[in-house]
Amino acid sequence: MAAAKRKRVPKRPQPEAEAYLPLTAAQRRADARHLKDTEDRTRYLLVSLTVPGLSLYYRVQDDAWSFDDPMQATLFKRRPAAKAIQALLRRGVHIVPCKVDEDGVLVLSSLAARIVRRRRLATVPSWRRKKGTRKAG
Repeated sequence: MAAAKRKRVPKRPQPEAEAYLPLTAAQRRADARHLKDTEDRTRYLLVSLTVPGLSLYYRVQDDAWSFDDPMQATLFKRRPAAKAIQALLRRGVHIVPCKVDEDGVLVLSSLAARIVRRRRLATVPSWRRKKGTRKAG
């Protein structure tokens, strides 16, 4: 029995000109928008200030509030998204802008001096705050 010869199908050469087509105006705008979006380090938190010296930060994951600890709160990349969630929550919830570092971690100093409705935001959990020591005598 003679060995059957396989019929070879030649591969189509990919024209290299297709790989480097110039971008359309819409593609350039989309790329510029994406680049600007990735370089922007501004994020938004939802904060409720019910008692002076106490800040509640909203967590979307479990529909709960974080007590004085903004590191546990949900960071919104876009203000309209934060505004949509704010509309679903109770009155007295505020949108607060903040900054993140290169790794996407909240920078507490961006909230430290923030004042909302004449109240300073609590950025350190109350159980971590150092209490003043009493002097004996």
